[in-house]
Order: sequence, then structure tokens, then C-alpha cells
Amino acid sequence: MSAILVLTKNLLVEQTLQEQLQYLSYEVFCSVELFNLLKANDQYKERQNDYLRQLLANYQAVVLSETISDSEIQTLMPLVTANNRVLMRKLNSRPSKREEEQIKKSGVDGWIITDNSIDSLREQLVEKLAGYHKEEAKIVFLYPNQMESGDIVKLQGSLSNREKAVLDCLLKANGEIVSRDELCAYLWNEAPNNSHLSQASVLIKRIKMKLELAGYDPEMLKTIWGRGYLLIQSTLTNEYFMEAR
Repeated sequence: MSAILVLTKNLLVEQTLQEQLQYLSYEVFCSVELFNLLKANDQYKERQNDYLRQLLANYQAVVLSETISDSEIQTLMPLVTANNRVLMRKLNSRPSKREEEQIKKSGVDGWIITDNSIDSLREQLVEKLAGYHKEEAKIVFLYPNQMESGDIVKLQGSLSNREKAVLDCLLKANGEIVSRDELCAYLWNEAPNNSHLSQASVLIKRIKMKLELAGYDPEMLKTIWGRGYLLIQSTLTNEYFMEAR
């Protein structure tokens, strides 16, 4: 499944696009928080920028919302640009010839129109992503042994209620694999369906990102293909439950 990141200033604006992309079987993550971190990258040390680049490495395409200005996009470009990543600008209407040239000069690969039909959106993405081949084995997170202990308060504060429920479920498994069906049953208290499975996958990606931003090794949370999810036992286990008391 292809993963697409939508950077935005307003999550409500992206609801229609997110639903369309999920209908087309793309895994979608919309984020205001990550946009703000990328925009402020010059305020961080190079190590923080490395973390952000590694987070972005999980996405085949990045959509830049119409809520983001052209000048802000230029600020983001040093971190979001990669040889094998597609950058798409989301617009309210088809650009003029002059605007098309400006978009190309900015380093963006193309655009998505907000009122595009599902068929049009599908063909645009198929064309743009055709040359993308994700070599997952080559994605390496930096400092894997130096992020065991992070900021538990920051992590707790960044998690949504649903994300906390996911983490609770995985922590209670005590280092055992939790199947996707088991996780969905825990979260929604009903038989899993395709929507639940897709949402669970998105929640896992969000938690991994927030683990890393809080200073933990995101690789402690693993997707075991065909089996489910695994949270490797670490100092996080005790810290999380102590903080929750």
C-alpha cells in the first residue's frame, strides 16, 4: 500500500482529499504538527533534521495543502525534497500557464485540484507514482541505540485518545504480537472491517512518528507483516504506566 503525507495548516480542509485517497487504497497521514516542525527546521540541530528526514522516508508522496503559502513551501523544500519522493501541490483551481511554470520552478512535481473526480485523482497519482520503488530495507533510522529513553510527558501530551488506546493495547501484550484483528476489536469493540484496519495502520504510523519526536526509538514499534504489531519492551513500558497513574 502506498503511503501519502498531506502537510497542512488545517486538518478539516483535508477531509475530502483524505477520504478520496483512502477510497483509492492509499494510506494517508494528514499533519499540522509535522508541517510546523518542518517549517521551523532551522531552529533545530542537524540531528533533529535527520529525524525529520527519516520520518519523511516512509512516504512515497507528499501533498502540500493550499493552506500553505508559496514562501512556506520554499522553507520546507530542503527537507521534503528527495530523489524518489513525489511532491504534489494541492490547489483550488487549475493553475494558469504562468502558475504552472512557477510550480515547476519551485521543485514541486505536479498538482492536485480540490474538486477533482476520483477517476482523475487516481490517474494523476498512478502517473506520478509509477517510477517510485520503495526499498524499505534501505531505510535506516539514525541513533537506534541512543533513543531508548525519551520524554514521556511530551509523548503522553502528543497522543490522541485513540493513539493512547493503541499504545495501551500493545503495552498490555508484554512484548507479544497483537494481531490487526485483536487491535481493532480492542479499539472499536466490534468485528474489524476494512475501515478499521486502515485506521489502525494510520494510527500505528502516527504513534511511531510521535515516539521519535519525543526522543524514543520508533523502531520499538514494529509491523510484523501478515501477523500484526509488536511493541518491544523497553524503559517506555514502566515510564508510560507510571505517568498514566
